[in-house]
Amino acid sequence: MDAFTEFLRENRDRKTVTITPGGNHGDTLIHMGLVKKLDEYGFEYDCLNLEHMYRGNPVIGGKYLINILFWRMGIDAGFRLLDIPEDVGLVLFEGGGYMNDVWYGPTLLRAVLRQTEAPIAVGPQSYVFNRTRIADYFVDGRDATLFCRERYSYDHLTGQGLPPSVQLKVSPEMALYLAPEDLEEFTEPREERYQLVAMRRDRESAVSEKLLREIKQACDNLVTRDISMEGSLTDFVSWVANAETVYTDRLHVAILSSILGKDVTLFGNIYHKNRGVWEISLRDSVRFVET
Repeated sequence: MDAFTEFLRENRDRKTVTITPGGNHGDTLIHMGLVKKLDEYGFEYDCLNLEHMYRGNPVIGGKYLINILFWRMGIDAGFRLLDIPEDVGLVLFEGGGYMNDVWYGPTLLRAVLRQTEAPIAVGPQSYVFNRTRIADYFVDGRDATLFCRERYSYDHLTGQGLPPSVQLKVSPEMALYLAPEDLEEFTEPREERYQLVAMRRDRESAVSEKLLREIKQACDNLVTRDISMEGSLTDFVSWVANAETVYTDRLHVAILSSILGKDVTLFGNIYHKNRGVWEISLRDSVRFVET
């Protein structure tokens, strides 16, 4: 039993709200892994997805953007974003790669902390803070548990001056709770025998154009697309399930490939996330190339 599932076992009698900012298909795999474990332990829980909410209500989206602006400017203010029940016993942020200064997770964390006194847990994440003073978020002394999905994040957080009320633990990536049978309903046939090159096109990318050309030149039946951001979850799973070989710097494309037993190479990103998760969870099933 890993540290996160042990935490769930110890807290299964608490009414729980899970929170995520939303995201791509990889984030959906994380959510599926979490729900699988919550159901196994018999939790009473509600799931709040901020992206789903602001797509249906532009006012929430506007407030979120203003909160992000305030965070970037160092202004200690912000709007209420989600309705947290008063009788909640645990607020659990889903794992992933958003609780850092690369993306905007701290704005959501700060907004929730202001509207509830419940204990907080953050599922296995990759953390990196250069702007955010994360210790200031927990000056109220509430119980909080921050799970790191690799040692680099754990070491980073130990240097952030967190108060004694905040516990740090290392635990594997939550999407790895999934097994091939959990993904069968999302698998459809695709054309046979292709090499999938699924690279990100955003601020986390560290793959040079020269390296990308070399990867493509090594393929004789190339499919290149950022599958994490395209189509449906079925498209995402099916592109990996039917690939002969996978090359990616998307962590969850590599994780999905590993679950499905694919030949996969994972490339590094701009910080320690890909290397760190590979070291602790994927070393035996995935090749890693630093960029």
